[in-house]
Amino acid sequence: MHLVLSQAVSEDLHLEHLLTGLKRLFPEHEDKIQGRYMSVDDVIDISQIKTKVETLLLEFRDHDIDIYFSPGTSAMQVAWYICHTTLNLRTRLLQVRPAHKSKTKKPELLKIDVSYSTAPVSAVIREDLMQQPGTSKADHLLLPIIQRVYEKADKIAQTDRVTTLITGGSGTGKEQLARHIHDRSARAAKSFLPVNCSAFSDQLLEARLFGYKKGAFTGADKESKGLFEAALGGTVFLDEIGDISPYMQQSLLRVLQQQEVLPLGSNEPVKTNVRIVAATNKNLPEACDQGKFRWDLYYRLTIAELLLPDLAVVPQNEREALIDHFLKIKRSALRKEKKLTLTKAAWAALLAYPFPGNIRELENLIEQLYVFHDSQVDTIDLPERIRKPRAAHSLKWTDVEKLHIEKVMQLANGNKSQALKWLGYGSINTLQTKLRNYGMATEDQ
Repeated sequence: MHLVLSQAVSEDLHLEHLLTGLKRLFPEHEDKIQGRYMSVDDVIDISQIKTKVETLLLEFRDHDIDIYFSPGTSAMQVAWYICHTTLNLRTRLLQVRPAHKSKTKKPELLKIDVSYSTAPVSAVIREDLMQQPGTSKADHLLLPIIQRVYEKADKIAQTDRVTTLITGGSGTGKEQLARHIHDRSARAAKSFLPVNCSAFSDQLLEARLFGYKKGAFTGADKESKGLFEAALGGTVFLDEIGDISPYMQQSLLRVLQQQEVLPLGSNEPVKTNVRIVAATNKNLPEACDQGKFRWDLYYRLTIAELLLPDLAVVPQNEREALIDHFLKIKRSALRKEKKLTLTKAAWAALLAYPFPGNIRELENLIEQLYVFHDSQVDTIDLPERIRKPRAAHSLKWTDVEKLHIEKVMQLANGNKSQALKWLGYGSINTLQTKLRNYGMATEDQ
């Protein structure tokens, strides 16, 4: 087979003329000469071109492949080179030396030999594209447990049109992760359009996603494109996907299966070309078992799946580093003269608190502390939800002990000697240490 490639989406007259000429020159191979539209809208975007080339080459992974990579832009040639050196396929790079540059005055076919390096060109180029001067590591990447999720996301980004489901609690950064996938993909130059599915009724969500014709419903005074059409070539982010109705589940399944949408008030489907990333804080397999979510839609959404962990399960040393990080960056952002310091008791309270709002709650808390304090923060300065967490149902020994000491101190009317007898600690110093550690010490201690 001989494939002739065009960067266009369709209707490239130059390609059609070239195919006609080749078939006329080689009539015995006419059925093996084919054209292929690569749908590359930026001919100098190495990342986009590389993704398209990878997809094409992997179709022929079981064959010997000769790549004539002289034509096209320099970005195209680099993309072919990267794929040749990294995919481990049976490929050869070939160039044609034109007759006027040949000693024999005839066209020459040249094979390009590649000498491998311990630092792959693909890695170097991607690093240059992704890490621009002046950028710093994002907040989420300070946590190794989150870094691993983003490493998986990078792999997803390099594979075009793979539908992805992100699962995680409120405030874990699901939209940020979805944007990361978009920004690292060949679709980065196109739109990233998010929608919170739980914020709309069925009709409004349908209109928002699929668009509508004039007069499709009351108030539809003019035609409007839906997100799937408006994001052509880009990414649609469906947040809170677990909250959509059975009707909308069926409608989305059609989009995923047929890659087309039907605008409200129209009988003509519109083809889509988007990457879909969905997110939820719900247990979708459990919802499927209960008949609240379709298994077939779930399987379509989870071609790739990412889980963002809650801050509560992040190791303590990593949480401590994250708190310190926010103390530094918020000082700069709010133009404070010096960084806030935390007392030992305040540190203990923050590290013991589960942060149900995750990184978003932690970031907002540090900002709040800077608003009201200039130097040191003690437990009394922390919100009550942190100073007095709901530990009644906790199985952690520190939570149980703290709750018990609080009750005993209340019964003893704050008399530490009496509380010491009831608690059975060996010395008053032991009790005072625990009171300080749990943020219950008075100013005279």
